[in-house]
Amino acid sequence: MPDMNYINSLSLDDLRRELAWEIDLRHALIKTFRDLPENPEPLALRALCELASWDRDHELGKKIQREHGLAAVPPKSEYEDAAGLWARIRPVLASPAALWNGKPL
Repeated sequence: MPDMNYINSLSLDDLRRELAWEIDLRHALIKTFRDLPENPEPLALRALCELASWDRDHELGKKIQREHGLAAVPPKSEYEDAAGLWARIRPVLASPAALWNGKPL
């Protein structure tokens, strides 16, 4: 049985901040996968970093960072990894094979 004396110490401002973060993150990912930009916004990169592989993606992300600047790929390994991952998967997502009934999957 759950502890009935639990008191949530999260303030209303903290809750608003958490909710805004999650909504912004979801919108950034939706926009990224819908529009397939060459360089997704940093918030989308931050979400994609969980899927990136250090071996394959980090150096590619650093290269993209050198080419497009720190505004496109912030100077943290998580963003660099995600930029490399996006550079690998974007062409596949944009290919005709990734279409279903003429629309992106």
